[in-house]
Amino acid sequence: MSNVVEEIKESQKAHYHRGKSWEHCYAFFRDHKKFNNDEKIDLAALHLGFFLASWGMLRGASFLLQKDYKFYISIVKILIKPKYNKLWDVNFLNESKDQVENIGSLFKLKNDLMDGIEENYQLDQLDKKEKHELDLIITKIIMATMGCVPAYDTYFKTGLKTKIDKVSFNEKSFSFFLKLIKDSKLTKIYKKEILTEKTNIKYPKMKLLDLHFWLIGYEIEKAKQNKKL
Repeated sequence: MSNVVEEIKESQKAHYHRGKSWEHCYAFFRDHKKFNNDEKIDLAALHLGFFLASWGMLRGASFLLQKDYKFYISIVKILIKPKYNKLWDVNFLNESKDQVENIGSLFKLKNDLMDGIEENYQLDQLDKKEKHELDLIITKIIMATMGCVPAYDTYFKTGLKTKIDKVSFNEKSFSFFLKLIKDSKLTKIYKKEILTEKTNIKYPKMKLLDLHFWLIGYEIEKAKQNKKL
């Protein structure tokens, strides 16, 4: 837990730390999640687009590199559909009678976002690698807006593999992840409350767990690279 807290403290100290891209996006969506006009939806798309750029989703050969921020307007409109209202306040770590329903809703949202992005981008242009990239993009989108899932990037998955084998973002794997957290000493991580310095937003539990496994994965991958030198 100390590594997670220290990492967040470092991002709070710096004036323009990359970690603040997540904070700005998450805080905006928490404050304005009931978007009632086109101007706010446009601003939300701008926040989301910049967050994804700052967190590596527009680098290299990414298909998002060819899109301006208005590409994300349709994504924002999917996120704020009334049928996904519960996901803005869901806590998957505190199992409730609605847990199965809420997990089902989460993966309906995933499919909805995937269909929306593919339709907007033109499905016939997406190759296998790009479709795999979509999985990661969608978890980053949900992390930066609703905050109810980790971002399934390389470092997070490498870290999570130290505990469980199934690390894809699907219902079965996500359920394994939730069970792992509930059955382990990792409860001390998600029970910690951390406030952002200026926006006064609580770090969602999944963001803390995301950072925990990301840091583990980062160290593992760094050690691998050092061995190759």
